[in-house]
Amino acid sequence: MKIKHRLNFLYIPIAISCIATLFIYSSLPDLVPTHWNAAGEIDTYKPRYFVFLTGLLPALFVFLFTIIPSIDPKSENYKKHQKAYEITALYVVLFILVIHWFCILASFGMMLHIDIFIRVLIGALFIIIGNYLPQAKQNYTYGIRTPWTLDNNEVWEKTQHIGGRGFIISGIIIIFSVFFSAKIAFWMDAVTITSLVLLIFIYSYVTYSKIDNREGDE
Repeated sequence: MKIKHRLNFLYIPIAISCIATLFIYSSLPDLVPTHWNAAGEIDTYKPRYFVFLTGLLPALFVFLFTIIPSIDPKSENYKKHQKAYEITALYVVLFILVIHWFCILASFGMMLHIDIFIRVLIGALFIIIGNYLPQAKQNYTYGIRTPWTLDNNEVWEKTQHIGGRGFIISGIIIIFSVFFSAKIAFWMDAVTITSLVLLIFIYSYVTYSKIDNREGDE
């Protein structure tokens, strides 16, 4: 499948990143930051060898993204949304790669406002996912999967369109939250994501019920 061959090119920046990580490894402190709380403060440190795990994590995701289309029971549908799947996979892998380097830069006392950068990246991820969700065809691994979307193709398509809009709006809100204090931004993001999940589940269920009743009346 072409998806596999194209995504394999992502191993190039990953290899460059790993080589660069190895090159600066001896300069890293014994403990490196790996997690920030809602206020943007470092609250978790790991031994510096942990950077090799975060550095190789993007490669694991590339492997998963390349193998998923071939093992999905509805693998043929991946040909119909190949571009959307590849772009989503590309951003997710690069997102993880950037986070890896954020942690390294923070180890040297840089990227002190990493919480802001993370929110912007997550918001952009939501926008990209939302933009391409409507192109997703019914499958078991990519797209909005609820019991009702997987059972009915019409529900699937309608939910991807509504969900896509929801992801875009949520992404904009998450990016906009950087202009508020860390506490307010946290609750803005939490409420936004929770509302999005509830909206998707309720919409897919209601849509399924309407279609089921319509077909029952015929």
